[in-house]
Amino acid sequence: MTSTEPVTVVRTGRAGRYADWRIAPELLRSWHRHALCGGVVGEVFFAADEEYPPVRQHRERVAKSICAACPVRQPCALYALVHRELHGVWGGLSEADRRRRLAHP
Repeated sequence: MTSTEPVTVVRTGRAGRYADWRIAPELLRSWHRHALCGGVVGEVFFAADEEYPPVRQHRERVAKSICAACPVRQPCALYALVHRELHGVWGGLSEADRRRRLAHP
């Protein structure tokens, strides 16, 4: 029998900073199906080769604004932290944001 009660994410290495997030069990399994980024061009979330800093900052602001309205922002960010995603904006966290959070739990 599958529970429908929200799950408190358990500390997983340095991603434990998010241990207080309460995520519904069905979102832990299928969060990507509900993500707003599914219909957006991938270049918004992932850098082009040799991207200039002002272009990167603008692109990341656009991506983060999409993430801010996304119903699965937390499971997406948690996925990126736990799996050590090196590239892109995930759950409103840029590459630099994730490095900082993992370095300072």
